[in-house]
Amino acid sequence: MNQREALNLQIASIKALPPLPETSVKIMTAVNDPDVSVNELVEVISQSAVLTARLLGLANSAYFGRSGEIIDLRVAIIQVLGLNLVKSLSLSIVLNVELDTSKCQLFDAEYFWSHSLITAVIAQKLAQHLDDEMLTPNIVYTSGLLLNIGLTAAVYIMPEEINEVFSRVEKTESGVSNQMLSMVGMTHYDIGAMLLARWKLPETYQIVISKFRSTEFNGKERGLIKLLQLSHLIGSYVVNDKYEDLPEVMASIDTLSMPESLIESVVTEMASKNENIRGLAALISG
Repeated sequence: MNQREALNLQIASIKALPPLPETSVKIMTAVNDPDVSVNELVEVISQSAVLTARLLGLANSAYFGRSGEIIDLRVAIIQVLGLNLVKSLSLSIVLNVELDTSKCQLFDAEYFWSHSLITAVIAQKLAQHLDDEMLTPNIVYTSGLLLNIGLTAAVYIMPEEINEVFSRVEKTESGVSNQMLSMVGMTHYDIGAMLLARWKLPETYQIVISKFRSTEFNGKERGLIKLLQLSHLIGSYVVNDKYEDLPEVMASIDTLSMPESLIESVVTEMASKNENIRGLAALISG
């Protein structure tokens, strides 16, 4: 089999991915609804035994220091976790469950979700200071969380090939993406866009992922993409604890007309929460 035939087979594998189960679709719809109530969210989440178990496990973990056992999801949300945390974790856990990455030895799921969470939170915080109708909190956060979902899809579809990719590059999404392009003819952004189309997720997210590395795209999502490029880059330094390298980076990148002091304050805040985010990433990755 030549490289083109292999590539066509891989694309066919992506297109053959099963659609999101109805329960997962309902959960993703609910967590992206800014007006969803606690009762509505509990009703939807309760349809997923895995998601319910992980959220209750978190509520009862040492992470929150609770003394009594919590067995009611509604109580867990109201008294311990909070609506926003549950919404963000639910989306991540659903995606992780749908794409099993356990067969790829070198894939670090905890690192992956740490970077995804940090990117999403940084983007959401910076978006508050930009005047762009596309930059609503839910769209920004979900875009950041989905940005590298193609990597987990690639690991799920071709674990041996992606394991070889990881063995050749440093643990960075950009390095992995370039190596994937060389080895399998697609980046994980290409795969991510195809996956979201397969799952019929909103077109905005498909465009953001497919055009993430483009320098010529001028659609209405351009501001969101630029914000995610910045947040993703900063997130890579935060998740790897390389704060000493940030000043040099900040001096050489487009900061979206934001004062560097604002970005520095967000980085400082994220640095203080890095360990907590890693704990959440461990929960998501199972």
